Amino acid sequence: MPVIIAIPRKKKVSCKNLNELLSQMKKILFLIPAFLLTFQISKAQTEKGSQTLGINLALGYSKQSNPNLNGNSNAFTNTELKYLNYTIGPTYSYFIADKLDIGGSLFYSNNRSDYADNSTERYHSYGASVTLRKYLMFNQYLGFRAGPQLSYARSVQNTNGGIYSSDGTTNSYTGGVNLGFVYYPIKRMGLSAILASLNYNHSSTLYSNGLHGKTDNLNFAWVSNNLGLSAFYIFGGK
Repeated sequence: MPVIIAIPRKKKVSCKNLNELLSQMKKILFLIPAFLLTFQISKAQTEKGSQTLGINLALGYSKQSNPNLNGNSNAFTNTELKYLNYTIGPTYSYFIADKLDIGGSLFYSNNRSDYADNSTERYHSYGASVTLRKYLMFNQYLGFRAGPQLSYARSVQNTNGGIYSSDGTTNSYTGGVNLGFVYYPIKRMGLSAILASLNYNHSSTLYSNGLHGKTDNLNFAWVSNNLGLSAFYIFGGK
């Protein structure tokens, strides 16, 4: 009895399927170096040896209206207080390890308060701060940074009008921790903002009339009234 052997036929690959396969392979080959490049950019921004140089800007405004008892007429009147301040200064940091930098900044601040009795109070401050920050990056663009900060400021107070007015000079020392948001829109540029802070402040004031004053405060702020932003350029690293 004859034996019949069935030989399987080879499946033909159409030109259309072959072109689709080649197209998919090209996309994969293109995405691999793009992914590696993105990874290197993200790593380079916060890697050991990278440096940043930028500027800090802050602006704050508030307006208050409170009832005040007039001692002569025994009647309540509203007293208004308008408060405006801005801060500006350069900042620099160096990554001593991957995702860990140490930085310093100088700043000048101008504060003005306007009272309902037409008196004004002004503070001109200048100082410096140092900080150590740890970075937690979600991707190559967004992340958080947090760490301790120490700062010193010297303020000169000038007043104009008012029955309790007195000029003076204040030395202020502050220590605490900050939590900030960081964003890298492009490879060599970054933006950041303070989200929360917990700090202790000690201030000593010498007034022009010879009196001394001291204050000690423990403050916690979560996205405070001050709008503070930092913009910085990234250089160095590998």
